[in-house]
Amino acid sequence: MVSLCQGQHLAVVDCLKDDLSALWDILSRSEWICHGMDYDLKMLRKAGCPQPRTIFDTHIAAKLCGFEAVGYARLVSLFFQVKLTKEHQKADWSRRPLPPSLINYTAKDVLYLEKLKEILTRLLKSLGRWEWMEQSCKRIQRKIENSFLGSPKEWERIEGVHKLDFLGQSILFELQKWRKELALLRDTPPFKIIKSEDLVQISFISAHGGSIAAIPAVQRLEREVVGDLLKAIEKGKQNGSWKESPGPKKLFLFDKEAAKRFEVLKNKRDKIASFLGIDPALIASRNLLSEMALHPGSGCQKLIDEDKICPWQAQLLGLSTTPD
Repeated sequence: MVSLCQGQHLAVVDCLKDDLSALWDILSRSEWICHGMDYDLKMLRKAGCPQPRTIFDTHIAAKLCGFEAVGYARLVSLFFQVKLTKEHQKADWSRRPLPPSLINYTAKDVLYLEKLKEILTRLLKSLGRWEWMEQSCKRIQRKIENSFLGSPKEWERIEGVHKLDFLGQSILFELQKWRKELALLRDTPPFKIIKSEDLVQISFISAHGGSIAAIPAVQRLEREVVGDLLKAIEKGKQNGSWKESPGPKKLFLFDKEAAKRFEVLKNKRDKIASFLGIDPALIASRNLLSEMALHPGSGCQKLIDEDKICPWQAQLLGLSTTPD
């Protein structure tokens, strides 16, 4: 389901049912206001919607303004004194027709976005951080589009995958595909079907000939869903879905000089973040700091070109945009 709001007009659209090409055309020429664009944009792209003209992500905006509690419900409560409930989060959204209670519930997800954007825009501009917002949203848009066009294998990023043997990884690959397809069908995030750590456990046990019947996550699934899960396991056991086992995760191995550079960068980042009143990870993640510490002479233009960092972040850290 997609909830749309513009001024006094509110609509809930069923992406599983209708030909939405006319709507997609309108949306592609519009600015989207959303909270946490990653999931929404990925799902809409998979449903056939082109990239929007621009996006304003209230989640990013709130973080750049320095708010610690940046959940949508918390922001709505803070600015509008309205309490949004979560009573239908675990509902079966694949049901058709959806009952009015679910339609009303999903409609409220977008009701306050326009007003929230107005408030956060004023705050960002008063803080001199509007350009940060624009760069951050555009960067995430590009990353999502690149992921959509040619994404690395999602199952390789699941924590624990590299502890599985070849057969276990083959099973996990099929389980990830099964979960993703079911999540799309139900219009819900994959982790709400079953968590990734449970998929790893199921893969490990199945690869070693054990029974998964006693796993709590499996017991919570509907009978027909368990049947599809078992089919995915059997397909994985056939070991014909992919050819190569993934390599080890990327590790940052520091010598003494690199370790010193990392600490200097981290301390600088933390001081700047404290002064600005924002989360240090907004300026640079630990992985990014590690990469910068290992390659101090490469300049940050390469990181900008690879969309690992925005120009505003590089400027705050005082990084050169040209190689030494």
